[in-house]
Amino acid sequence: MHNIICLENEWLYNSQKKENQFNLETKFILDCLKNFYECSVIYRPILSRDNLQYYMNFFSKNRRKFNKYDIIYFACHGWNHAISLEGEDGNIDLLELAEESNDFFRNKIVHFSSCRTLSNENIALKFKEKTKARLVSGYKISVDPMKSMIADMAYFNDLMQIKNVGMVLNEEKSRFWKTYESLLSELTFVVV
Repeated sequence: MHNIICLENEWLYNSQKKENQFNLETKFILDCLKNFYECSVIYRPILSRDNLQYYMNFFSKNRRKFNKYDIIYFACHGWNHAISLEGEDGNIDLLELAEESNDFFRNKIVHFSSCRTLSNENIALKFKEKTKARLVSGYKISVDPMKSMIADMAYFNDLMQIKNVGMVLNEEKSRFWKTYESLLSELTFVVV
């Protein structure tokens, strides 16, 4: 059984351009997964780099208690190989995030549901290597929020049904890739 920690940024009331402000929350996706698969979910809103650092430290310090949570789900705005939070230092580069993570991502599946965070696959691979994450996934380009939410739901649904998560890397054998090929291609979904 896979369990999820979701760290979500504010979508509606933020400093983004008006077209990037919308009323979207991942709670309903998480509730669907929780109800259908009877998995455990921890949901935390993050507004700033300080909030994010607090939760990474908290979950890392209490690793034994939270070890069963093997999927880390970031729902936030993004930029080229970075996630975007509020504040002056809002963009956090993936390699910077890896440095600050305190072992938070070790042996975890890390999914960035954010625009352009995995725009550079080499940096995504370096993030994976530095953090010792099992899988790192996300989008290479700016994506439509509803389409990416549909892709996220399909991705988590597939992950919940397989034991060998490495199967997701094999596009020729993975049922997920075959079923959602058109949508994943349009969104430039990447998994490393």
